[in-house]
Amino acid sequence: MNNKNIITIVLGEINSLYVKKDPVCIPYEFNKLGFNSILICSRCSIKIPGVRVFEIGGVSLRSGFVPLYLINVINSIVNAVILMAKLVPILRRVRPWFVLTYYYPALLPLLYLLGRVLNYYVVVKMDWDGNLTGNFLKVLFRKLMLIALSRFADAVIIESYDAMRKAIEAIPALRGKLRVVYNGWCDELLREFNLGNRERIVLTVARVVRVKGIHDLIRAFAMVANKHKDWVLRIVGPIVDANYYRELMTLVRQHNLEGRVYFLGAISDKELIREYSKASIFVLPSYAESFGIARLEALAHGLPVITTDTGGSEVVMGVGVIIEPGDVASLAYWLDRLMGDDALRYNMGMRARMKAAALTWRFVSTRIISIVNELESLRLKNKI
Repeated sequence: MNNKNIITIVLGEINSLYVKKDPVCIPYEFNKLGFNSILICSRCSIKIPGVRVFEIGGVSLRSGFVPLYLINVINSIVNAVILMAKLVPILRRVRPWFVLTYYYPALLPLLYLLGRVLNYYVVVKMDWDGNLTGNFLKVLFRKLMLIALSRFADAVIIESYDAMRKAIEAIPALRGKLRVVYNGWCDELLREFNLGNRERIVLTVARVVRVKGIHDLIRAFAMVANKHKDWVLRIVGPIVDANYYRELMTLVRQHNLEGRVYFLGAISDKELIREYSKASIFVLPSYAESFGIARLEALAHGLPVITTDTGGSEVVMGVGVIIEPGDVASLAYWLDRLMGDDALRYNMGMRARMKAAALTWRFVSTRIISIVNELESLRLKNKI
């Protein structure tokens, strides 16, 4: 057992929605690797084996007279002040080796300066595709916050090499701090599956919102549906945008796809395993992603993946197909090829499974540990 302490900070509530995601899986894997893992969050409604949890509360301000973006900034600042008041005694008592936190601009300066006193490292994990969007003032504000990030973090984790390239182009000061660590998939929850008994199913796992590009998938499926009459499309994910869902149902009716396109809504992990195990092709046609863990889960289940060139899509390079967002013709072409070629699906699926085997949350956590070891070696070298 390693006696080093690692603290993970999440400003927000940890609940069952996070069971397969990094705020839960990374602290859990730190513990499995032999470290004393501590999670500090606003609230936690689930038990994470081996992880000590500190709940520090928080506030959420709302106003109909102030833009949501400004409300989010104010919330961040207020929560940072509350958190630091409660965090200082914990940090002094625990004396962590490093603190893993997400991108909280208001918190980072205080956290970093305290780290210089207590001798811990600050590692920031960013769910960012490297793009800066919005009006001029919003982009300018974001740039200033990211420049500050380059000063108040020992290392910044970003989820793909494409995102790192874009981030460096936008904020050159980040160059020396950025490290690429792909997100992972939860092999403990999603490992009980078999590769047999595949059915003629095209599967997507995504929230039902426009940015996920489900309308493109339905249109592409309609273009090949008559040629491949025994195939169906199954869409797994919560219906977040009711108006968009109604639009998609209209699209299904227009293309006479009733009985061949199914919306399953939000389902349990066991049901999700069954969906991955039954499907033969996975598609994620999003217009924007920070990473897209569903792609990785599909690879792990031995599925050939068609996805769009968005954040994290590089994870399927060599084992899947990457097309441009909105390119319905290319999506239809690759659906047609894969639907009609059992051997191609099988070979792509086997390569996908082998690639995903090295991309579990254990791998992610080990990679973060190695980054901090590098920081430690560099600090010792500079002292000599």
